[in-house]
Amino acid sequence: MPGSIFSRRDFLKLSGASLLALLLSGLKQEKTAAAVLPIQGRVVYNSLIVRNEPDFSGRKVRSYPLDTILEVSEQIQGGTTSDYNRTWYRLGREGFVYSGGVQPVRTELNETVTSIHDKGMLGEITVPIANSAWAINRNRSAGPRLYFASTHWISALVTDATNGSLWYKAFDNLYNSHYYIRPDAVRIYMAAELAGLSPEVAATDKLIQISLDRQLLVAFEKNDPVFTARVATGQRNFETPTGIFHTFHKRPTYHMTGGADATTMFDLPGVPWDSYFTDEGAAMHGTYWHNDFGHPHSHGCVNMTPEDARWIFRWTTPSVPANERLVLKPGEGTRVVISQV
Repeated sequence: MPGSIFSRRDFLKLSGASLLALLLSGLKQEKTAAAVLPIQGRVVYNSLIVRNEPDFSGRKVRSYPLDTILEVSEQIQGGTTSDYNRTWYRLGREGFVYSGGVQPVRTELNETVTSIHDKGMLGEITVPIANSAWAINRNRSAGPRLYFASTHWISALVTDATNGSLWYKAFDNLYNSHYYIRPDAVRIYMAAELAGLSPEVAATDKLIQISLDRQLLVAFEKNDPVFTARVATGQRNFETPTGIFHTFHKRPTYHMTGGADATTMFDLPGVPWDSYFTDEGAAMHGTYWHNDFGHPHSHGCVNMTPEDARWIFRWTTPSVPANERLVLKPGEGTRVVISQV
């Protein structure tokens, strides 16, 4: 929406539906046009139901378990007008599945990067599921399953002495240890790909506004909206805080764990593009464990698609140098205003 005269006051006046329609009409058109089908999809629910119609009232045809890789032939609008997410996926002639339970994925293999910076480099998984190992050069022990679009801090390229195979050595912040990933599943980011966006805009002229009622994020440069995204904020008992914050702490990857009890515990390695705005750990970050944006779904953070979270990570201040695992600058950062409306 270049040249738009659209102020933050206008943002507050519009309803969620009309605001989103207005913004999407002028923003991120390249992203919409880039959607290419067919695509692959990974099941992220424990059980995903295939229905004969793109609606929750449709007859159940069958179900697929967690981590099944599906071939998506078409993306359509289904459900009812009251649904916050009306996107459904067609699985050829088999039926339809709700998009919120399917992570869009691809299978892209990579050449091995042999020159890893001494301080490490960021890597991103580019296949639906990548296996890892906690150890090589001896009896190999299985490491965590790594999912498409998750990010990992690559510290070295090493050789398995038992068979000569190459592996990336990745640092795990939770265990202060390392795991190993086959290089063809990992895209290594170069410095230019992590450079800050809109560096010519003063830090004080950047603002992020998040509406919890609308589950909507809008980024402004001065009074102009330059980016918008559906988000998934904190669910009941894990509400995202409201107020004025700053992105003072950022990491391109982090192994997140938490939860209040056995039913809410989570263990998520390689959470990508983490822009923290509270000392308690609330952040805007990429999400690979659901695709259900537009409805509260998190434990207090602001869930985004990995692509959207990467844009926010690069656009907000302070910038994270390409070979640094984090930046922590209390009192600095892009202003984030979170309100209920």
